[in-house]
Amino acid sequence: MQVAVQKTSKPRTKTKPDYFVGIDLHKKFMQVAIMDEDGEIVEEKKIDCDHKTVTREFTRLPENCRYVIESSSVWYGMYRLLSDKLKLDIVLSNPYKTRIIAESKKKTDKVDARILADLLRGGYISECYIPAEDVVQKRQLVKFRACMAKEATRFKNLIHGILLQEGIAIKEQSFSTKYRKELRKLKNWRIDAHLGSLAYMESNIADANYKIRQQLIQDKNAQLLNTIPGIGEYTALTLSSMIDDIERFRDAQHLTSYFGLVPSVRRSASTVHHGKITKMGQSLVRQLLTECAIIHVAVAIRKESDTPISVFYKRVAKNRGSAKATVAAAAKMVTIIYWILKKKIDYETCVAEGRKNTARQPRKKSLGNNG
Repeated sequence: MQVAVQKTSKPRTKTKPDYFVGIDLHKKFMQVAIMDEDGEIVEEKKIDCDHKTVTREFTRLPENCRYVIESSSVWYGMYRLLSDKLKLDIVLSNPYKTRIIAESKKKTDKVDARILADLLRGGYISECYIPAEDVVQKRQLVKFRACMAKEATRFKNLIHGILLQEGIAIKEQSFSTKYRKELRKLKNWRIDAHLGSLAYMESNIADANYKIRQQLIQDKNAQLLNTIPGIGEYTALTLSSMIDDIERFRDAQHLTSYFGLVPSVRRSASTVHHGKITKMGQSLVRQLLTECAIIHVAVAIRKESDTPISVFYKRVAKNRGSAKATVAAAAKMVTIIYWILKKKIDYETCVAEGRKNTARQPRKKSLGNNG
């Protein structure tokens, strides 16, 4: 059975849909399943991801359709095409939560598209948050810088590997100006090639840093986060762009969970097991937060000035070790980040208010032996 061709160019309506369209998106093509309100598949097709082809195929569909597309590495451009240009009623599905609901032993593109359409029909799609275009640009900027920094580190490691192979030791500080001059004197073509690539990466990093500073001038949330000791401009803009609207998080615990810094929990009857952190969300953010927590604690110890994060770190490290204490300190930092963004205050004001509220709370009386 074929769905009737819709020749009109009227804007799509938001009324109760007659058809539900599941889209399994890949880099070069998408698998589309069209389902009616009774759960019957009325049409299935494979469409190339060329924007002209997609526009032609989707404008042929009936007006009263609702669409779902699963988040992937290539979702953004296609979502903007279908949502902004074609004005379709489309939702972005969270792949992790959708996979939990609809895990299937038989996994093919057709099955995935059908499942998405069926879940949309039943109202079981867990939607992703769609940031504004300027926020997406900020995210792309910080991810680009992270990529360039990772590549720069890779070329440095390659040079270190060559020096180890050749048994060469250079006493200067690693990759300082004098160190690089000594590397050039070796006349090794591989080292020279890696130094050229490294210079290119460092040029891109410097350009990205300039753009980050320009963005920071306009981003009030990033400016507030930059007041936290240990958090620099790059991390502040990264956190601000990844969080975006703080109101979408009910409390600090949900923000910590969003970054994957909460322990996993398995409960069976009266038995509760707490495992390792979930590591959900962006690994880049977790890495930056743990690095910032280490810097924050080191600065506090050096200046001999206790902060809520450093005090918490010392207490956990005494019983659980420094590695777990670092992760716990990063989670504590996220709690402070939440209240800074929630109340629109800087770090010093947030800490002062926190201490004031703690002092006001009455101490719990111990029951003791007498009850």
